[in-house]
Amino acid sequence: MNQKKTLPEPLSIVMPVCNEADVLEGVIEEWVEQVFKFLPEGSEFLIDEAASTDGTRQILERLGRKYPFLKTEFHPMKEGFGVATKRLYARAKNPLIFFTDSDGQYVASEFWRLAPHAGSYAVIHGAKIGRQDTFFRKAASAVFNRIARFVFDVHYSDINSAFRIVRREVVLELLPRLHCLPTLVNAEILLRAELENLPIKQVHVLHRKRRFGVSRGLAPHKFLGEAFRAYLGLLALKKEYRIA
Repeated sequence: MNQKKTLPEPLSIVMPVCNEADVLEGVIEEWVEQVFKFLPEGSEFLIDEAASTDGTRQILERLGRKYPFLKTEFHPMKEGFGVATKRLYARAKNPLIFFTDSDGQYVASEFWRLAPHAGSYAVIHGAKIGRQDTFFRKAASAVFNRIARFVFDVHYSDINSAFRIVRREVVLELLPRLHCLPTLVNAEILLRAELENLPIKQVHVLHRKRRFGVSRGLAPHKFLGEAFRAYLGLLALKKEYRIA
């Protein structure tokens, strides 16, 4: 892709990490070489690590010495993806915040598909195409997306995607009110932005298979319970905005 690599303002890359030793170094190196080195002066790369037991912490400590701009907060307890996500959004200091996963399935260079829209939209939502996940994960995502589209009549796909640019002022406004979908924080940000008529751009991005390790997403035996909680959360969000 021959997209010119430029942004109008400094950016904070934020990334939650837990037990990703198999892929983490390659993921960080890819983001540094494909994205961070082209960002405006003052940009930052923030990581939230929680109680990894596979050597992830040691890798991050070493990479932090190699890349002084890589700032990791280490936490002794696993408090969940949602908590880590909120901590990262709160830490970010730049006008633009980019959220992504640490498992290596997102392609770093696809960031530049979102970048041209950063000056015009509150949220640039990177929706996966050709999703390379297990059947169960794809099915769980499809169910949530279908329910969310039904409840709110929105057109977005991959609503909980972990690949997006959000303006910091939007994050600061929404963060104290994110309570309806505690495990799906990015989905709630997107839905609240839509309900508050903020300008949103959806951009399709490539997704690839996980090379090593296993997904740490929703376990199959928790699917029904989490699906029901997500449905109740969507209804609570709808009620909050008094949507008929």
